[in-house]
Amino acid sequence: MRTAHAHRQPIAPEEAARSHFSGSALIGRERELRTLDVFLSRTARAAELLVVTGDLGTGRSALLRETAHAARREGFVVLEARGRRAESGLRGAGLTLVLSQLEATATQPHVPAGLNEYVDRLTHTPNAEDFAGFTHWAALTALTTVCANIEAPLLLVLDDGQWFDTESLRALVAAVRRLPRRRIGLLIATTPDDSRLTEPPRLATGPLDADASGRLLRRCHPFLSAPLFDRVLREAAGNPAGITQIARALSAPDASPAALLAPRLPLGDRLQEAVAARLRGLDPAAHTFLLLAVHAGTDRMDALRDVARAAGIPADAPAAAEAAGLVTVQDGRLSFRHPLMPSAVHWTSSFTQRRRVHLALGASRTGDPYRRALHRAAVSARPDEATAAALEEGVTDDLPQAVAVLETAADLSPARKDRIRRLIKAADAASVRAETDALRALVRRIGALPTEPHEAASAAALEARLACLEDSVPGHALSLLTKSFSPLHSQWPPAFLPLPTVLYGALAEPAWSRRVEPLLSAVLHADPARRQSAGLVAALCWADRAVYAPAGRVLLDEATRRAAGALSREGGLPAPSGQTADSARDGALVATAVALDDPAAARAIGPPALRHALARGHHGTALAVATQLQIAYLHLGDRTAVLDLAEGSRQWAATPEKSYSRMMLDAGVAQVRAWEGDDDRHRRLTDGILSYALPRRLNLLAARARWARGLMALAHGRPEEAYEQLRLLWHDGGDCAHPFVARWALGDLVAAAVAAGQGDEVRPYVERAHRFDERSPCEPLRQLVARSQALLCETAEAGASFAEALTGGEELRFERARTRLAFGEWLRRQRHVSAAREQLQQARDLFGALGADIWYRRAASELLAAGDAAPSANVVWAQRFGLTPRETQVAELAAAGLTNQKIGWQLGLTPRTVASHLSQVFVKTGASSRKQLPPLLRR
Repeated sequence: MRTAHAHRQPIAPEEAARSHFSGSALIGRERELRTLDVFLSRTARAAELLVVTGDLGTGRSALLRETAHAARREGFVVLEARGRRAESGLRGAGLTLVLSQLEATATQPHVPAGLNEYVDRLTHTPNAEDFAGFTHWAALTALTTVCANIEAPLLLVLDDGQWFDTESLRALVAAVRRLPRRRIGLLIATTPDDSRLTEPPRLATGPLDADASGRLLRRCHPFLSAPLFDRVLREAAGNPAGITQIARALSAPDASPAALLAPRLPLGDRLQEAVAARLRGLDPAAHTFLLLAVHAGTDRMDALRDVARAAGIPADAPAAAEAAGLVTVQDGRLSFRHPLMPSAVHWTSSFTQRRRVHLALGASRTGDPYRRALHRAAVSARPDEATAAALEEGVTDDLPQAVAVLETAADLSPARKDRIRRLIKAADAASVRAETDALRALVRRIGALPTEPHEAASAAALEARLACLEDSVPGHALSLLTKSFSPLHSQWPPAFLPLPTVLYGALAEPAWSRRVEPLLSAVLHADPARRQSAGLVAALCWADRAVYAPAGRVLLDEATRRAAGALSREGGLPAPSGQTADSARDGALVATAVALDDPAAARAIGPPALRHALARGHHGTALAVATQLQIAYLHLGDRTAVLDLAEGSRQWAATPEKSYSRMMLDAGVAQVRAWEGDDDRHRRLTDGILSYALPRRLNLLAARARWARGLMALAHGRPEEAYEQLRLLWHDGGDCAHPFVARWALGDLVAAAVAAGQGDEVRPYVERAHRFDERSPCEPLRQLVARSQALLCETAEAGASFAEALTGGEELRFERARTRLAFGEWLRRQRHVSAAREQLQQARDLFGALGADIWYRRAASELLAAGDAAPSANVVWAQRFGLTPRETQVAELAAAGLTNQKIGWQLGLTPRTVASHLSQVFVKTGASSRKQLPPLLRR
């Protein structure tokens, strides 16, 4: 007799909007979650069944876990059980497992005890004809007992249902069907070919679509190079487990670059074991044929049979593999039935099987010569120059496995000079990818070989790169770098060329520029054509901007024109006419733009250069571009871009070897925090930067941290502290002195000095900056010098200097707002109130757009003093207490915990005036202390 429950309709995803799964982290499973949401909603009212089907790795278990979590969150009593392969043939084993799980929870008040009775009777019941009837009775009685003793709905979640014995599955399904009015749900996950559960509604899971696959992979491994990213998606074919486990294997600390040379990426131990289980019992010859199909790079059966014949694989091997359900053959083409099976075939094959396949494919006359060379290299027992040359010629710089391929080519090289050349190329590839472990091993190998002078120079440059990555001490790296200059004219480009753009900060310091600039200059003047070398010109611009700015300007103008056109395929900067794409060259152009204080050019060139480096997996170059581009964004006042770049780059710089880049990015964040006025987080951030930078003599980094500290102190009304921090940037030979940062921070130093009564002390610094600007003009420095001269001027001529500072350079928004604020303050003191309002309004609006909160409040306060009411003057509590606009401002800042001195600095008042306003606030609000203000103002 059919129950009412038997007539329930299959679950339709459209039946209800998702509610139980809001905030789910699953990607690409919106349809499935809608169906499961309806299932839970129905279970909360009556008995419900649902079977989730899907092939291995498609996310059945993830959907069940998500459903169990959602049900517990909604107050369900949830029981979870998983089928066991070893017990799949034991009648009643599955029901015994379920009842045991119920018994295990009997200590909870909502689950009755005594369920072990059914377990005992199942265990001791002989194999009688009525065994099926007894399992039905046991399941029905147990579930009825449990449901009668709990108030919440009960959810049974059975994973790996294919391993539950048939009697148990049918008993549980029948029991739920016979309890239509009970609030009980049975959710089972099984394989698509499980034909025992045809009546309950089914939810089929399949592969993710391309968009969801990409989003999942980016979440698991955000910074894969474009070729490797595409390869993972191609091999996983939408299988969620494949995507996540391959990404995890690639990001593991012990991941081997050589594994990238395999025809399929590793799956990780657990998934590998699960997929490889399908190969058990397969004939070895059939396994070898499948391995051949994985390596061959073709799915044409005629081509596979030809190579199999040459390898001595029996002709019936393909049929055996097809009979085992591992592959299908249609229209003369072979395909694997599961996308992860090729990886399992390769990684479970024996050395003998691989050797047999490599020999056959290496001897084949068809296919890609590079792939044939890889097969020959895999089985070569002696040096083979032909194979080594084919590998070197075939590898490209954007292949993630380039390091392993070039090292393999070096191992196959009979001649010493070829071996060293290929090891150096492999080390270069490891360097641009920031693969420190591989670079260290290769430098060690090169150092153990006898070298010629030009080879020794290359080895010294590689050691310098390694030192830069490992300990971040520029002095050590530059000392090694100078050793690579001896054979200046023996080769082009010289081995040291990529490194100066990484060490650009140290090159600007006088102690190092005096040593390195003559060497770089000699390389440049050896051939006029070398003025087109972006890396060489960038290094020279940092070492002596006044001399080499014209050469850098030519390259920048040309690059900016290219950036204005169509981007490359990867979204990168188009290559110059007749040249190929080069991420190192593009990175050097960004360094040149920063050296010449041209943030607009850096903004045009930097983003495509960064995309290009990331697309090829050149993470070392990408980090160098990111740190320089962030400096440009700071000059442009682009708060969002500074923070986004720091956050997006954090995982590239997550390892200790890359901590210098992370600290440089944090220095940009510290600068933004000083715009916002977030003092506590700012102090912790700069403490960490200085503790890292000072012992290593990283003057550029230390100077940036000091600048950020000085700006924060200035924002909070501590001009004496700001002056002490900022003047350190100008002390030649000091551990925080840096000529570039000193010029960038000139305006803040002068503002702090004037406020602290030390104006005469900084006049020589302004004069030095003015002379430098005359020798090497640039817009940011010109504006800062003009503003500084205005602040130091004690006559009416200050207005002309302020006006000069505001001509041009509209893109330098933060400094421009600072200039308008200072100009407005000066105009107000000169009693030009109308003109002051105009400047202060523009300053306030700019600060607001930049998110520079503390500077916004100061500009608003100056506007109030100039007779223009600030928006905060109309707040409700101010009207309730009858506070004036100025008293409102003082009350707000006092409630935030600011001292009278800090309030005075932000509002342009003396501490005595602040105290007078605050006393009026206390009278009107009835407060007797600052601590009573916050609750009063929140009412």
